[in-house]
Amino acid sequence: MTLRRGDEADLDGLGQLLGGLSDLSRWFRFQTAIGSPPRSALLLRMLRPAGGAWVAFRDDRMIGHAMWAWATLGLPDQADGRVAELAAVIADHEQHRGLGVHMLAVAAADAIASGATHFLFVVSASNDASLRMVRRRWPDAVAERDGSLMTFVAPARLPDQPKESADVVHEQIRYLKGREMPAAAELRPVHDPVPTP
Repeated sequence: MTLRRGDEADLDGLGQLLGGLSDLSRWFRFQTAIGSPPRSALLLRMLRPAGGAWVAFRDDRMIGHAMWAWATLGLPDQADGRVAELAAVIADHEQHRGLGVHMLAVAAADAIASGATHFLFVVSASNDASLRMVRRRWPDAVAERDGSLMTFVAPARLPDQPKESADVVHEQIRYLKGREMPAAAELRPVHDPVPTP
């Protein structure tokens, strides 16, 4: 498996990834219809966000996409432009094996290096797996419900890290300087139980 920064050359692969998702996976990621095939404008925004984008491949087929973009939703830190929204989408047959968390960690490291102080996650209130992942890996996130969506704002740090020191962030970024990096050799099933108080 290979993980690298996404670019316009990945339009077809991203279109195939999104087109191959179940209706539920598409809804959880976008909370709206995206068309079939997805519009080129959507794919371009995902590959060239106001932040960074990454794509994962297995056997020359795209199996994941992650990104971060500066948030402009009236959040407390919006005035200084330091809130980064993180999002990922993983092929149905690759879900629940750790790839999403791995890709979000790469996106988070890049956002931190770009100056993000907080992360924003917007998750469907019925997406139990993603809700558990955010609550477990960013336990200090403040949550608000808005209809069918949960919005989380958390201090910017890598998942499962209590505090990011400069060397941790720079080690993650060092891998991003080349265009490609090998992903974890063997991803195992991931279970993200919500910690009980």
